[in-house]
This record gives sequence, C-alpha cells and structure tokens, in this order.
Amino acid sequence: MLNLENLIVRKAEDSDALSVVNLLSNNGLNSYWKDNAQWNHFYADYPEGSPLSLIAELDGKVIGHYGLLPVKFGQWPAMLGLHAYVAEPYRGLTVISMLMQEVDRYTVASGAKAICGFANSQFSLIKKTFFQWKIPFWLGFKSGLTADDLSRDNTPFFFSYSEKWIHWRFGSNKDVYFSRYVTNDGAEHIQLLKSNQNASLPQDILSFCEGWSKHYIFSKEQKNQFCQPFSVKAYDQELIDAGIYKGENWFIEMGDSDTFRYKPWDGFKLDEVILS
Repeated sequence: MLNLENLIVRKAEDSDALSVVNLLSNNGLNSYWKDNAQWNHFYADYPEGSPLSLIAELDGKVIGHYGLLPVKFGQWPAMLGLHAYVAEPYRGLTVISMLMQEVDRYTVASGAKAICGFANSQFSLIKKTFFQWKIPFWLGFKSGLTADDLSRDNTPFFFSYSEKWIHWRFGSNKDVYFSRYVTNDGAEHIQLLKSNQNASLPQDILSFCEGWSKHYIFSKEQKNQFCQPFSVKAYDQELIDAGIYKGENWFIEMGDSDTFRYKPWDGFKLDEVILS
C-alpha cells in the first residue's frame, strides 16, 4: 500500500517546469511535451489573467498535475481546466481529490463563476461522479459546414477572447483558422478551428471543412460517432439560472479547446473571405 502521508498540493514554480513536463510526457510517450517551451506557453506566456499550474508532490517528486487558464463565458469570468494527469502508480481518488479540492478553492478565490474542460470521456465521468461537475452535452464533428454552423447568434455562453489570446493560440491574427489534420490511415482533413463572426465564407470552401456545429450538440454520448464531452461546474447560481447546463445556450468552436493543435493550412484563397 502506498504511503501518501507526505503528499502536498501546491502551485508550480518556474523551477518545477521540467518536472511537470516529464510527468505530462509520460516518460516520453507523449511527444508533445518535449521541453519547458510547452509549459512556458501555457503557464508563463498566457495573455489572459493569471494561469495556474497546480502540482501534487510526494517526497519532492511531482506525481500529479492540473492546469487552469482564465477564460470568459460571454460576460462571465471562468476557468478552463486542462493538462490533468496523475502518474500511474498513484492513480486512485486520493491524489486527484486533493488536486480537485485545490482547483475549486483557487477558482472561487479568483472570482471565476465556473470551470469547464474538454477532458476525455473517462476523466469527464470521474469529475461528474466524484467532484460535482456536469456533462451537459457532447460536441459532434460535422463534415461539410455551412454558414449557419458558424453563427453564434444570441447564445449567452461562448468563449470570448481578446486579440492577444488569438495571437497566443494561433501565432497570428486572421479572420479564419484552417488546420490540417492527417489520420493514421493518411486521410487529410481540413478543420475549421475558429472564425471571426464577421467573416463570410463561400459555401464551396465550407463544404471541404469539418468542425463543431451548434446543430451537432447532443445531450448524451452518441454510439455511432465520436463526440467530445464538454464538462462544466458552476459556482454561481446566476449562471445556472442563465442556462449554463443547456446545450442550446452554447456556441463552441474547435479552437476553443486545448485538444486541437493548430497546423496552418492555406490551401484556400483567403481573399475569398468577406468581412461583413
């Protein structure tokens, strides 16, 4: 039986970056986490408020992590949870419970009204079962988009970002962000990660793209297609009354999630993008 008597949870310092990267890389199996550059990108260079890299430490060894990035749901301040990981020998409820307890404390203390995440199905269910999160809907992937799919309309809940955040996320400021994704079998997909609400794209361009659509939001997991669970926890009754747990009140783009890496694809003539 593991002795967790000396387990502590604390904010990661710059000097902890390499230990966090080693943990998240799973001993090199996750090629994305190669060096401190990724940690710095999320937890030192993030342009919106004060990000938090939270670590679980046992006898000087980092064995767990949870990250928080300040975001806004329309007018409401919130947090995006990401990079949740516990080293395999320490998995169970003890470590993750201590992390999530501190996540709640920090989020409320920061003034955020809610927290959300784009975790996988397994961790989303853990959060729902043990930590009072909800999975109000699953986001489906639509191939062949239309202008209506990209229109936010008057939905109260959406990710509201500054131009600085856009540049941080995508490395440039454009009206549309197309990303190239290649599956294991070599098939190429053009994903529309984010677009300016004032941008008008011709249908012959949209028909080649895939992305999330407000019409592909499901109240439960779909058996015939892969969907991304969206989990959220509200700390303020005002948001619950405003319908934060209802899918029809949300507009979410793939680029709002930390899951999708941006690999620029410029195959379309961008002069065909019209600003209205």
